Amino acid sequence: MKKFAKIIGIVLGAIAALMAVLVVASRFSDGPLVEMLPGGPFTTGEIVTDGPSDWSFLADRMFVDFESAGRSRKTWIHTLDGHAYIGASLGFPPFKTWHETALEDPAAVLRIDGKRYPRHLTKIEDEDIRARLKEQGERKYGGSPDPTSDTWYFRLDPPR
Repeated sequence: MKKFAKIIGIVLGAIAALMAVLVVASRFSDGPLVEMLPGGPFTTGEIVTDGPSDWSFLADRMFVDFESAGRSRKTWIHTLDGHAYIGASLGFPPFKTWHETALEDPAAVLRIDGKRYPRHLTKIEDEDIRARLKEQGERKYGGSPDPTSDTWYFRLDPPR
C-alpha cells in the first residue's frame, strides 16, 4: 500500500509540474497555447490598421485569438449588423479580469488568419443588442458557458 501511495504521489507531482510549466510557457508564447489558458501578447502577424468595414465574414468562425492588457486568449466571436463582438461570461472561467480591465484600457487586438487588427473595446449597454447577441450565442455555441451568470458584450471598434 505504501508503494502504491508513493507512485500516486509521484504521478500527481509530475502532473502538477507539467501544468506549472505549461502555465509559465503560455505567458511567454505568441498567443494562447490552449483554449482555456491565456497566452502572451501577439508578436507575429501583419498589422492591419484599416480593419474591414463589415465583419460578417466571421459569422461562421467559432473562435478568434484576442489580446487585451498584454494577455491573449481564444474567444468566441459574434457578428451583428456588420460589427464584430466578443462576450465575457461573468461566471466562467473563474478569475478572469480582462473585461473589467477593458473598461479602463479598451485597447485590444484580434488576430485572424495571421493578421492583427488593433481594436477599441466598447461595452454594449443597449439591451436590444445584448439580447440579439445572447440569442446568436445560443444558436452558434449552445449558450453561455455559465447560463446562470450575466455576459458583458464588447463591440470591436476601430482604434481611437
